[in-house]
Amino acid sequence: MKSTGTSLKSALDLAMERLQERDGARAKLTDAQKAALAEVDRKTKAKLAEREILGSDWLAKAGDDPEKVEPIKAEQRAEIEKIKARAEQEKEHIRKGAAS
Repeated sequence: MKSTGTSLKSALDLAMERLQERDGARAKLTDAQKAALAEVDRKTKAKLAEREILGSDWLAKAGDDPEKVEPIKAEQRAEIEKIKARAEQEKEHIRKGAAS
């Protein structure tokens, strides 16, 4: 294989290039926006940890009864998805402030 003098790009680099081509250059985030995004991440991790602890307690109380365990697991998954979706909405709102 003949070398062209350019290095190979990682999948991440290629994906970022495609995103920039599709969406235009990403807006730079301010320090305040970066801090706000980090705060959303911190709160989200705390909520997820809290939810995991509650779910573990409920599962322990349910024992090995599948009729009790399955609804608890389903509710746990639904709550986790809600928490993550809310966090992404908050983050998108913060990021949109950079585009203005």
